[in-house]
Amino acid sequence: MRLDLGHKGDWIVDPRALASRLGVSMAALKRQERLGQVEARIKAGSGTDADQTCVTVRLHGKGWRGTFDGSGALIAEERW
Repeated sequence: MRLDLGHKGDWIVDPRALASRLGVSMAALKRQERLGQVEARIKAGSGTDADQTCVTVRLHGKGWRGTFDGSGALIAEERW
C-alpha cells in the first residue's frame, strides 16, 4: 500500500487495499464514502517524525491507521 499525491494535489490511498483492511468490498467503501459515512484524516508528522504522514480512516465502528514514510511507503499500520 502506498500514499500518493494525486493530480489535483490530493492524497490518494488505493481503495482496494483500504477496503480489504476495513473488511468491506471496494464498491461498499465507495458507496459509503458517497453517503458521507467514511471519516478520513491525514496528519503530517512533526519533530523526529516530520518525514512521516499518518492516515486514519473510520467506517461503522471499524478503523484503520497507516503511517507512511516520505516516499509514500507504508511503514506501520493498525486496525480496530
